[in-house]
Amino acid sequence: MEPFNTYTYTSDRQVPRNKIFLPQNLISFLEQGEKVVYYANNKTTITDKQFAILSSGNCLMTEKLPVNNNYCSMMLFFDTTALTNFFVKYASLIDPISSNYGKSEKPFLAFEKDEFIQTYIASLKLIQSKPEPFLNKILELKFEELMLHLLEQHPHEILSFHHNSHEGYSDFEIRKAVELNITNNLTLEELAFLCHISVSTFRRKFVKLYNQPPSQYFLQQKMELAKSWLLQNENPSEVFYKVGYENHSSFSQSFKQVCGITPKQFQQQNLTI
Repeated sequence: MEPFNTYTYTSDRQVPRNKIFLPQNLISFLEQGEKVVYYANNKTTITDKQFAILSSGNCLMTEKLPVNNNYCSMMLFFDTTALTNFFVKYASLIDPISSNYGKSEKPFLAFEKDEFIQTYIASLKLIQSKPEPFLNKILELKFEELMLHLLEQHPHEILSFHHNSHEGYSDFEIRKAVELNITNNLTLEELAFLCHISVSTFRRKFVKLYNQPPSQYFLQQKMELAKSWLLQNENPSEVFYKVGYENHSSFSQSFKQVCGITPKQFQQQNLTI
């Protein structure tokens, strides 16, 4: 596999949440539509006014079509060695920044497009027809060009980007994946996929960590969140959406199953005390 690859992707179909394995890191220049990306402990929505750098590995993606138009994205793939080479080559620029920076790690970065990026996307399209030996060298230079621009404009964000591990997650990472996705309605299979482990291993680790099956845990956690919002006098018809239910009736049924009364009754009892 080459260290750099470009690809223009278009689609006229609405794509639901899909499991995606990225063999390389990806820079996605979204031109039309909207993309929702889930990693184990992070989620982001990218619009056509933005672009994103995504780490390799397992993630979930949803693609939303724009009104009366196709989904369109220009993509630049790069391997981790290319990123390492960049940091080594430009250490003299990076070291002064990193010495004053408290490091955090993010599996993706999202930025607003500026005039430089708009021109950059156009230039990527122009070089796609180049013969392969030349294209590979030009893409290496184009990658450095982009990274230098981002290092200048967003130094801390660039230093926070890290390559996703393909190894099984630790218990701590699994807890983050679970607890940061309580209202996102990810299936057990999707959560296991994001954590790079089998469903059976994920379920076994889950029960060990929480002393209850996933369905019971997620139901109780959603209802605790719902009670918190109801006590803040939020409308039950809005709370059901915030805790990840598709309609009010199923939310009300689940709430009554756990709490013994409807969301409205709970709110009335507690707000009148």
